[in-house]
Amino acid sequence: MKSFLRTADRLFDRVIVICAWIAGGLMMLALVAVCVDVLMRYFFNRPLPWVLQLSEYVLLYIPFLAAAYVLREESHIRIDILLNRLGRRSQNGVNAVTSVMACGILLVLSYYGTYITVDYFQRKIPTIKYLKIPEFLVIAVIPFGLFLFALQFLRRARAQARAMNEGRGDGPLAD
Repeated sequence: MKSFLRTADRLFDRVIVICAWIAGGLMMLALVAVCVDVLMRYFFNRPLPWVLQLSEYVLLYIPFLAAAYVLREESHIRIDILLNRLGRRSQNGVNAVTSVMACGILLVLSYYGTYITVDYFQRKIPTIKYLKIPEFLVIAVIPFGLFLFALQFLRRARAQARAMNEGRGDGPLAD
């Protein structure tokens, strides 16, 4: 069982790192596209009409692709005024409980996001903008990213609970 969990952890880590790299690549794509659009608009009076729509989609994709990686690295913003007043073991306990709660909420949101995405796919709903692509392709990243985020919260809860039960202060929050 431990071997399976280690393999699953390594595979999951690879998936979220790949998603983070894709998010970074999308950011660079949007940056280049907007710069080219500005040049085309002001120097050649030929703007690229699809750039705004592409940028909107990229801004949707980036947080959903990168959220699990950011949580894994504990690089997210958090307000820990009350948490810092607790001992390390209590901090790990609170973080384990809140991680399980976050996992549950994200799984529910992922379920409903999947339901809506499948509904859009079945009804063949197109986008109503310049690029006529199926809407389900635009929103499919939402349940996917939420599911990865939920799994990372579950992993975080497991690590926090392990650190708390072992009575150590060296969990993911160790200084």
